[in-house]
Amino acid sequence: MTSKVYTVTDLGPGDGGKGGVVHKLATHKKAHTIIKVGGAQGSHGVLTSRGEHFAFSQWGCGTFEGIRTHLSPLIVVSPIGLQNEALALRYEHGIHDPFSLLTVDERALIATPYHGIASRLKELARGDNPRGTIGTGVGETYRDRQRLPELAIHARDLSRLALRDQLAAVRAQVLLDMGPILQGKFLSTDRDLVAHELDRLKDDEFLNYVVDLFHEISQRAQIVDPEFMGREILSRKGVAVVESSHGILTDRYQGFNPHTSAIRTLPRFTHAMLEEAGYKGQVVNLGVTRAYQIRHGAGPMPTADPAMGEVLLPGSHKHENRWQGQVRVGPLDLSLLRYAIAAAGGPATFDGLAISWFDQIQANGEWHVSHRYRNADDPTYFTPEGELKVRQGEDEEQIAFQEGLGQRLLSCVPEITTHQIDQDATPDQLFELCAGVLNDSLGVPVRMVSLGPTENDKLLR
Repeated sequence: MTSKVYTVTDLGPGDGGKGGVVHKLATHKKAHTIIKVGGAQGSHGVLTSRGEHFAFSQWGCGTFEGIRTHLSPLIVVSPIGLQNEALALRYEHGIHDPFSLLTVDERALIATPYHGIASRLKELARGDNPRGTIGTGVGETYRDRQRLPELAIHARDLSRLALRDQLAAVRAQVLLDMGPILQGKFLSTDRDLVAHELDRLKDDEFLNYVVDLFHEISQRAQIVDPEFMGREILSRKGVAVVESSHGILTDRYQGFNPHTSAIRTLPRFTHAMLEEAGYKGQVVNLGVTRAYQIRHGAGPMPTADPAMGEVLLPGSHKHENRWQGQVRVGPLDLSLLRYAIAAAGGPATFDGLAISWFDQIQANGEWHVSHRYRNADDPTYFTPEGELKVRQGEDEEQIAFQEGLGQRLLSCVPEITTHQIDQDATPDQLFELCAGVLNDSLGVPVRMVSLGPTENDKLLR
């Protein structure tokens, strides 16, 4: 039986560096399987010590090591994304048959191109008031299953003869839903994008293409029954790693509405999945954050500092796009980290922290950290100590509270402390510095610090 399962959770809004952390765990612990949860839009970058570089979405970040991937019932799968990723892995990285390393739970929800079109049109309709979206339709798919379960397509449906009718029904619903939205005004710079999306939505040839591709994926991917995880994966000796997309600050009910996903991102959902599969071994929970704050897209970020963009993102390795919007960076925000940890269940929920991109901090020679805010004095949303209040709920009142909390964050002013970094410090000394600053403040011990891009550059304690 699998003796240990590691879960990896982003403590921010995403972009925390989960890819490198998962790859390090998978190689160091010799994991037999990466179990994916969340959404198909994740872009988890991996650079191996052999020089391979790839942004994984639906294959796990241990793929270059020959480690298998299982797409769990808690992931939203994109068949078109699978096809594109498989082609890139084969022709750019020499993995002859990526699908031989992949299994898909038959209950996994399927994102269609029509959900992606709906997501992008809604974002375009917001004009200068963006919510921020990846634009692949993962959230739309998730919400539509709740709203219109009869239209939901699952992995088990991909081979069915009725698939074309199912996809046509999804398309018809999107056309219906888009009616009122298309009556609104769009930015003049977005009109060509709107026209392109509408042409694709109404194109019957595109529908035929989608049907054929979905059928092809059903033949190439090994779609398995609900008992497969417990019977074939968690029964194997060794270690498995659960790789999640998104981050806690985009959780539907704990993130800051409207800048959230439909996906639930708290570790307890992964725990419930493992328990349902009959797993009784040890679970080790790691929370991940960069050593500085980052947010790709709209949403509250009190420590955002435009002047630090080139310092923290030299060469702009994160690019702005129309869907997600601007990439913002700034000093590490311990108030938001404490909130994310509390929202997930408190410090006892996590066994350790993984801090990525500390090599950039070392290169800069200074580490800017915010321990608290000024103006965090609204008793509805902040504690007497100025900490963000955590409210539990899964209803409209909860969403309204989270929106209010996000609005209050916009007026918070971070108090910044600067730690000088000795350029001659050893890796162990850098680890101790990082742990010394964070352990007491967050209540969770630092267990990994990344001092470079590959698995050999990550210190694990």
